[in-house]
Amino acid sequence: CVGAPGSCPSDRVADRGREHATVAMTGGLAPVPQASEIVVGGTTVITHNDMVFHSLREAHGVPEDFLVDFKLSALKPAGGKGGEPMAFSKDRRFIVKKLSDGDHASLLKFADQIVAKTRDGDSLICPMYLHFSSGSSHLLCMRNCLPVNKDIIWHKKYDLKGNRDDKTMEEDGDDIPEVHKRCFHFHTCWYGCDVIPLCNTADRKRYYKGKQHAFECAFDMTGPQAALVKKMISSDAQLFADLGTMDYSLILGVIQLGTNDAVPVADGLKQFVVNSGGYTYVYYMGIIDFLQEWTAIKKVAALIKAPFAPKPLSTVPPVKYAQQFTKRLGDKFVADSSATNRV
Repeated sequence: CVGAPGSCPSDRVADRGREHATVAMTGGLAPVPQASEIVVGGTTVITHNDMVFHSLREAHGVPEDFLVDFKLSALKPAGGKGGEPMAFSKDRRFIVKKLSDGDHASLLKFADQIVAKTRDGDSLICPMYLHFSSGSSHLLCMRNCLPVNKDIIWHKKYDLKGNRDDKTMEEDGDDIPEVHKRCFHFHTCWYGCDVIPLCNTADRKRYYKGKQHAFECAFDMTGPQAALVKKMISSDAQLFADLGTMDYSLILGVIQLGTNDAVPVADGLKQFVVNSGGYTYVYYMGIIDFLQEWTAIKKVAALIKAPFAPKPLSTVPPVKYAQQFTKRLGDKFVADSSATNRV
């Protein structure tokens, strides 16, 4: 083949082979791809599988210096169960999150498949743009699936899994702090306390009410909108079932506007705009936290939770998790004959 370097199929195959060359083997993990270097906020870091992520950055118009102003010192512990440190980029369009060793290993194995799915367009998976290491820390940079306009007042913001871990994160501009109870903390509480008067704080009652609402609520859309969302949810969940991952969430932000109010610019996000019930609703959504494999620790957790935790459970094998996710979340997006698509 004659042409510019990299233009021939044989060149591209060779490049991919070099990118995925084995440089180390660890405890049965997949081969570790050859690393390269990049500068993040003045710090030289080691990248992983960057040929894969570079292709997505290029396809989405993300410049190579998109993290030039990011400071690793900005990473702070996040809320929720995982609590891994994270931070927004300066423009808040990207999120950098520290990965657990398990998630790091999963991403080394599954980057190709997940990025390919993201590139096909019909996916709710939040795009990943950089996988890198700094010292002993492994990190991931992905797109923020919600708009960055600070003037937006969220009517509702949800974290949805299709099980009893669903929760409302924000309501009419007010954050709803997480106040957890654990079935294995017998010395402090048990799940039944949520239905016993005088056994909860006001914050726990608000959080629990938000969880019930998130589990039960539904969202009106036009027929084509609902069909597309259901299709993407099903297709993405099937990918994760095939990869053997679980515990992922759909982040859903809802803005309620007057029918004549200006709609925020989509900015490349998954945005659905619908007129229903005298209001305009703007939905933004994206699937996150999709790297958790079905490990021995998860299997033990499932045995502990099974007798106590409310059903449907969140800690279940990947295939069952995907089935729950597809059915429960698909049912939430309702085709309303009176709803209209607002362009």
